[in-house]
Amino acid sequence: MDNDNSDKKSIALNDESGGEDCPLCGSRSNKTIYSDVSDPITRESFRVVRCGNCDLAFTCPRHLSMDRYYPSQYRAYGPLVSRILTMLYGRRVSRWAKLKPQGGSVLEVGCGPGLMLAAFQRRGWSALGIERNEGIAEKGRAALGVRIVATPVKALPANDRFDLIVIFQVLEHIDDPAALLKECVQRLAPGGRLIVGVPNFASWQAQFSGPKWFHLDVPRHRVHFSPKTLGKALESAGLELKSLNFVSLEHDPYGWVESSLNRITGRPNTITRFLMGLDPLGPLVLLCLVLGAALAPAALVLSVISWVAGTGGLMEATAVIPTPRAD
Repeated sequence: MDNDNSDKKSIALNDESGGEDCPLCGSRSNKTIYSDVSDPITRESFRVVRCGNCDLAFTCPRHLSMDRYYPSQYRAYGPLVSRILTMLYGRRVSRWAKLKPQGGSVLEVGCGPGLMLAAFQRRGWSALGIERNEGIAEKGRAALGVRIVATPVKALPANDRFDLIVIFQVLEHIDDPAALLKECVQRLAPGGRLIVGVPNFASWQAQFSGPKWFHLDVPRHRVHFSPKTLGKALESAGLELKSLNFVSLEHDPYGWVESSLNRITGRPNTITRFLMGLDPLGPLVLLCLVLGAALAPAALVLSVISWVAGTGGLMEATAVIPTPRAD
């Protein structure tokens, strides 16, 4: 297949060391894991390095102006995909809502158009979302009637406290994840819980796919967590990990399909680019749709096995502020 590298612009460095501070521990002792990872949207090339001190993997260079990497089409899926996600997210919210069956207050950081917020509201919860893109926030307010603000967590009213804070597929986008987690800790009500969902860099899916992994998504994904490093990030923010779940029906099987297609065709995320409207329907897209349909049953089986083995492509952590021990 044509790898279409003629228009790829590399902004990666070629040395063996990462040369940048680790976003978790600050160490500059890091080593390149992948020297050439293509951004599926811009086709620019980035590096992924691993910290030699705390083992966190992260994308280099780190400090970029990110606006150009989030085009208006980013995650702007059509009605069919949106309906599927609404159904799957609704199932996830049903499970979370059981943490407080009588209802409570929830803050979702990086809520997008508010699909999860709407699901919480339908279950009697008071819901507030934070979204960096004001245009997306306005669409959510208008279409779903949810409360979304385009402001950082630290800018919320000082007395706002929440029974549940959700950071779902967002923490990996943050240059300083520990700082965001600490801000969220300050917003938890007594007995509150924090739920964090991120891709699992130690998963079978990630190991199989290498630099072609769908959920690598550089440079938007700034950090790449394993169960070990996610636990360290939560601990550094003053949180105690209560549970870790690897089941993700909405993301894991699709990740196997798209990652496999990336390896077969050499083109990054062909189906996703089509679904976001970045590419028209053409021969390569048709081929990937056919191959994707053929790969889907195996992808589902692999996902289920990885969930049982605790090596799923996505992971969801539930954490709390630890109760002080009595002397």
